Amino acid sequence: MGNHFLTLSLLLVIVCVCVSIITTKLNSKEAIVSPSDSNPIEIHGVKILRQPSDSKLAQLGVSSWPKWEGGPSKFPWTFKKTETMYFVEGKIKVSVDGYDREEDVFEIGKGDVVVFPKDMKVVWEITEAVKKHYSLED
Repeated sequence: MGNHFLTLSLLLVIVCVCVSIITTKLNSKEAIVSPSDSNPIEIHGVKILRQPSDSKLAQLGVSSWPKWEGGPSKFPWTFKKTETMYFVEGKIKVSVDGYDREEDVFEIGKGDVVVFPKDMKVVWEITEAVKKHYSLED
């Protein structure tokens, strides 16, 4: 009985370690975040909260943030301050400086709350006209 318990315990530890290793090795771009998730994912230092609840948006005060709109275009951008944004409409492909492979590009858009850190350099490709609210921090 003692050997079986020890064997099962050891097997459980091995399984937990393997799951942890596999999870950390997954490309964060492939993570599936359902609308009920309240934890943001992080891609290349950009935090993304997909489809937050209305109560989360109210908690953030999104409706009082300034608005910005832009049509399809592609341009480089450096964030002078940490910027949090909520996308009401649109779609953007983001390339973060230092992540230059095609598979490093990720997409954000309608319904996402996104935080870009201060001094981050990106290239934004607006593929569908954007309407967003934004908040700047030092």
